[in-house]
Order: sequence, then C-alpha cells, then structure tokens
Amino acid sequence: GTWDAVVTDGTRPMSMTIDGGYYTKVGNLVTVSGYFVTDSLDGGSGNATGNIRITGLPFAIANNNAAHPGGGAAFGVGLAITAGHSVSYYGGINGTNIYLYVWGDAGGVLGMQASEWSADGQIILGFSYRAA
Repeated sequence: GTWDAVVTDGTRPMSMTIDGGYYTKVGNLVTVSGYFVTDSLDGGSGNATGNIRITGLPFAIANNNAAHPGGGAAFGVGLAITAGHSVSYYGGINGTNIYLYVWGDAGGVLGMQASEWSADGQIILGFSYRAA
C-alpha cells in the first residue's frame, strides 16, 4: 500500500511537496519506505520549532520496548546540520511517529530541530517494524 507523512514539531506541520511512501505488511511485520520533501517550514499554522518528527506510519508500532525500529537516513538534502554529522531516526512504540536525531562528533545524538531542516528539506527512509 501507500502512506502519507508530514514533517512536524508535533503541533505545526511543515508544507509537504512529496509526502509519500510504500509499505508491505505480512502478519505483524511492516516494511516501509518513503521520500519526503518540504517547501516551507510553515504548513499554515506557523513555523515548526523545536524537535521534529515524521508522522503518519501506516500502522502503530507494537507497544513493547523491544519493538523500537531505527536506522540512518539513506539520503538527505536541504538540512542545516554540521558537516560530518548524520541523521538517524527511531519509531516511537505504540504510535505512528518517526523521531529524527542528529549524530554529533562527540556528544552522541540530539533531537533534530526544525531549525536544522531547511524549507526545501528532503529525506529518504526505509525500515521494518512490528505492528501493534
């Protein structure tokens, strides 16, 4: 099937140009992929601020700490992060959100901020997870 997503701070969504992905569900195992592109940090309710996430997974992630999916972004453009840093993500259990993080040189990971995502930001993700 297909699924639509939004990059948001949880309250204020960004304006999406490309928001689609594909999924396959076999039993309770879901495999998703997606290419997400924004054209503005303001989706109509003001600019996103603070930690950002991608919402809209096609099925809720199982409510078990062992079910957290995660990975590294396969592609990213229009991101205002420090050279040498990378974007990772994990899926929140019992929900349909993908939380974005930036890996630093020495400090580990910090939640990706809306200020680190430019108006024309792009990202490609793909992973499998256990559905609720």
